[in-house]
Amino acid sequence: MLYSFILELVIFVGLGALILILSRALPRIEDETTVGRSRKGRLSRLAKKIPLDKLDDSLNLVTHKALRKIKIMIMKADNLVTEKLKNIHSDSNKKQGTGLPT
Repeated sequence: MLYSFILELVIFVGLGALILILSRALPRIEDETTVGRSRKGRLSRLAKKIPLDKLDDSLNLVTHKALRKIKIMIMKADNLVTEKLKNIHSDSNKKQGTGLPT
């Protein structure tokens, strides 16, 4: 049950990352034609007012910071696991009496 949830979570996070990468990689297409006073025209004018360059820059900054924090968390977890493995190995050597001099 828990493993299927974790698997689904990984799949959906991967799908989200794929959509994010694809949406950032697609070129921006600007519409040169002017649409009349319809809703579509209003929406397109409103969409043109959104500063996409600033949004891209801020998204890049947030992504960069998040990836750095994730990297640090992974490194801390790796150090913790390494210390536990060293402790287990030294404890088993002491119990057997074949401990190597350090």
